[in-house]
Amino acid sequence: MIKVQNLCKSYKNSRVLSDINLHVQRGEIFGIVGQSGAGKSTLLRCINGLESFESGKVIVNDTDIAGLNETAMRQFRRKIGMIFQNFALLNRKTVLDNVMLPMECWHYPQVERRKKAEELLALVGLADKLGSLPHELSGGQKQRVAIARALTLEPDILLCDEATSALDPAITQSILELLRDVNRQMGITILMVTHDMAVIKTICTRMAIITGNRIATTGRVSDVFLAEPAELRELVGYKEIYAPAGRSLLRVALRESVGGPASLYELFAFLKGDFSIVSANIEQFESESYGLLYLHVAAEQLEQTVHCCQQHGIECSAYSPESPARGNG
Repeated sequence: MIKVQNLCKSYKNSRVLSDINLHVQRGEIFGIVGQSGAGKSTLLRCINGLESFESGKVIVNDTDIAGLNETAMRQFRRKIGMIFQNFALLNRKTVLDNVMLPMECWHYPQVERRKKAEELLALVGLADKLGSLPHELSGGQKQRVAIARALTLEPDILLCDEATSALDPAITQSILELLRDVNRQMGITILMVTHDMAVIKTICTRMAIITGNRIATTGRVSDVFLAEPAELRELVGYKEIYAPAGRSLLRVALRESVGGPASLYELFAFLKGDFSIVSANIEQFESESYGLLYLHVAAEQLEQTVHCCQQHGIECSAYSPESPARGNG
């Protein structure tokens, strides 16, 4: 669906994106996360053709966008919806008029515009707000209007640029649930740019971390969080964990489908109480629970403990006292 190959982008003499490679599959919800200024929004604008780039390729639906003329680019963008952090609604137009605006620009008949807008506003739960003005709406309602507007031209792809960062947690959750429903019901591919890890965990299947203007890590969300690469630790701010003298750190990754409570019982029985839990965390990804558990175990038991974990299908790795692990307490 979306293939970015060796993409490089600079502003004047400042490199913003370096050798970006990304593959977003049709129908998935893919998250791009990174610190402010990492180049996330610039990457989105390169994908929808709003930004040019020095080298590399952006291929969307088998179309290399670098070769499109102005007319072809306009047609290309028609199939890409965009949702912004600040909603980008016209304050003097009603909710209905805001949603109809893209269709008006493409000269849809008035009757068709209104019918489509009303259907989409009903989909996003705002059928009773057709005549309201943006200033009469809450932040969550404004974003629902923006989502409805982005869907009017029946896009194949929805690009979300920090779409929930201006909303409180409860409203953010409702917007994410709406986007998930849109993805499932319409089969629209969604690319989420955010700095909020909760958004990635809640809605995305796969993710990429941008740091230093490069994609440092990519993979399934659960796999990335269980692997805890350095780039993720830096973003989340995990605290360091050390093993005292004579003890070693054991890092255990738990998946609901593999290495569940029964396996943990076998591990704890093997240790016979000679362990302490240093850090533990359970997360929910794609309706399945995953967890990370850090234990202090006797140094002389470390090798046997790792072997015990492997026998029971538990993912684990050992840390020596000289090599700090990280956890979130």
